Amino acid sequence: MFPQTPEKLRTWLSQLAAAVFSDGAKQHYRSWMGRLVALSAIAAAVWLGAYTVQRIDQQPRTHDAFLYADTVGIAPDVSGRIIRLHVRDNQRVAKGDLLVEIEPEPFELRVRQARAQVAALQAQIALTTRQVDAQSTGADAVATQVGRARSQLALARETIARLEPLLEKGYVTSQQIDEARTNVRTAETALTASTQQARQARQAIGDTDSLAAQLNGTQASAALAERDLRNTKIRAPFDGLVVGQDSGEGAYAAIGRPMFTLIKTDEWYAVGNFRETELPQITVGAPATVWLMSDHNRPIKGHVDSLGWGVRPMDSGGPSLPAVGRTLSWVVVAQRFPVRIRLDNPPASAMRIGATASVLVRPGDAK
Repeated sequence: MFPQTPEKLRTWLSQLAAAVFSDGAKQHYRSWMGRLVALSAIAAAVWLGAYTVQRIDQQPRTHDAFLYADTVGIAPDVSGRIIRLHVRDNQRVAKGDLLVEIEPEPFELRVRQARAQVAALQAQIALTTRQVDAQSTGADAVATQVGRARSQLALARETIARLEPLLEKGYVTSQQIDEARTNVRTAETALTASTQQARQARQAIGDTDSLAAQLNGTQASAALAERDLRNTKIRAPFDGLVVGQDSGEGAYAAIGRPMFTLIKTDEWYAVGNFRETELPQITVGAPATVWLMSDHNRPIKGHVDSLGWGVRPMDSGGPSLPAVGRTLSWVVVAQRFPVRIRLDNPPASAMRIGATASVLVRPGDAK
């Protein structure tokens, strides 16, 4: 029966609480609650791990990435002294801007020399052409003489042919026959001489073929000299940033030796190294998101531009391939291959080649 008075009720409740929450009961309760919490934590960890693996498989992600842009080493096509340097390190330039001027005087002199050689050959060809015309005219005159000698020979032969039958009949004398035969021999000799003269005249006619070939070579040399003169002024091939400048005014620029590097700033990429097991999930055109270590709160949108088809094997010189090392050499780990992400409208102020980045690819949304 319950106590009837408040004092007895309080006493009864105190005794009941003491009996229920005795030391043994408290210890059992705490042990049971500890096991429940441990099991809950294990279950949550298993679920979180499975969910993470599933998300990674569906949306490959890597923190092994960096920013990249195409670069060109600005090197001269001609050697000479730098007289003007119109850029400085880390300066932005536009396509067509004048970057470097090399001393033009030696190249101007070569152009003048080549042009003078062209003019000399052209004059020589004109003179030779006139001489050839004169020789051709003389050869034509000799050819006319050959024709006249043939006509005279034909006439002399016809004459002797008419006179010989008349000798037996006494209509002509032997002297007339002798004179006619002499005329035939004389005409034959004249024809032979004229023919030889005509042959010599034709052989003496010159030509301008060799001079024309020399003129073509000289004109090509002049064009190369003019090209070298134009190349004394080096202009920007595209919009970009000047970096790595190590030459100044007064320095000697050598052919093929870069004076500085120009970064192409209108196209930026993030190159992420993904495990080979993730590559089947990545397709060209798939949207991607890039985070920079310098500004991780601002995601940059992009899309997969290309997937790498080869890396340099470990401990091998091999061909010129990207070198992507494996972080664990004592266990078998998946090789990583570079995947190039083309950035869409990246912030110009944050774009630096080699900057650390993270990349997330969403292959399910590939176009």
